[in-house]
Amino acid sequence: TLDTFVCSSWYYLRFCSPKESNYGFNEEDINYWMPVDQYIGGVEHAILHLLYSRFFMQALSYNDEKFNILEPFHGLFTQGMVCHETYKDQNNNWVSPDEITIIDGEKVLKNDKSKKVIVGPSESMSKSKKNTVDPEEIINNYGADSVRLFILSDSPPEKDVQWSVEGIISSYKFIQKLWNLNLIINEEIKKNHPSSEDDQLVKFTNQFIKKVTQNLDSFSYNILIANLHEMHSSLSKLVDKKVKKDELILNYRKILTVILPIIPHFASECIKKIGVEDSSVWPTVNEKFLIEKTKQIVVQINGKKRDLIEAKSNISESELMNIINKNKNLLKYFENKTIKKKIFVPNRLINIIV
Repeated sequence: TLDTFVCSSWYYLRFCSPKESNYGFNEEDINYWMPVDQYIGGVEHAILHLLYSRFFMQALSYNDEKFNILEPFHGLFTQGMVCHETYKDQNNNWVSPDEITIIDGEKVLKNDKSKKVIVGPSESMSKSKKNTVDPEEIINNYGADSVRLFILSDSPPEKDVQWSVEGIISSYKFIQKLWNLNLIINEEIKKNHPSSEDDQLVKFTNQFIKKVTQNLDSFSYNILIANLHEMHSSLSKLVDKKVKKDELILNYRKILTVILPIIPHFASECIKKIGVEDSSVWPTVNEKFLIEKTKQIVVQINGKKRDLIEAKSNISESELMNIINKNKNLLKYFENKTIKKKIFVPNRLINIIV
């Protein structure tokens, strides 16, 4: 396992090799990359792995003043298991999904369609219960990125994933939509539009980088997929703004770079298509583009949404009421009525009780 490999490698470099080893490591190097930043593993494996690795670290540090590392990992994250329905035949033998077909809504054996299959509860995939799926077949049919996208989007990473063919197909279709958008962007790049003063694309790109970075750091992978859907929707509209070629390439490259951990094959192919050589550097966020000059504020009358007003950020209640009083669509709700109370949530909503 990785943990015992890391610890035993440290032991070799620390005690068995010369101070300056043939691999260029020395004692300072080892103290730099130990402990490991993050351990990620399923709960079934992590328990014993942590026991082994912690034992090694305790043993290595025993009576050694130079070795001051007591824990092998800075962080621990136990991921959920991938689950699938279980199946049995009439003789109570486990049956794999590959041996089943569906006829008139009933699951039956492929080799004997007269025999129905007993559907059991969804449990974590295991070879003993034969409720595994062949990853090679799934990848050949839908691509590795579809599998990654589905597993990340199904639920938070600490929860179990319920395997679903429908979920894989949905992820596959979304990647096709992203690819169609990529073709449109490449056509826009070829048009080489003149410079535009509109900075909406730059603003969106920086906001997107910020969201993805935060959600990666916090293991909020299912929210990452929501960010990806939002990116597709927003970028589809922004492409029509006739953005200058260099600006479009620069921002699209940044967007593709931050989605590399999610759908690496798709992102790598798109980066190659726009002729970018190096995309290994994670893009930084320009904070000035995160400041929103205007906000959309919901206007409610007696708790019911009646309008959406775009106003400057941090607008005061009195300033907002002045705008509302000039809005013809809202005036009819105030005719012959008295305002009893106003509930104002800055930059979000105002609820007027009449």
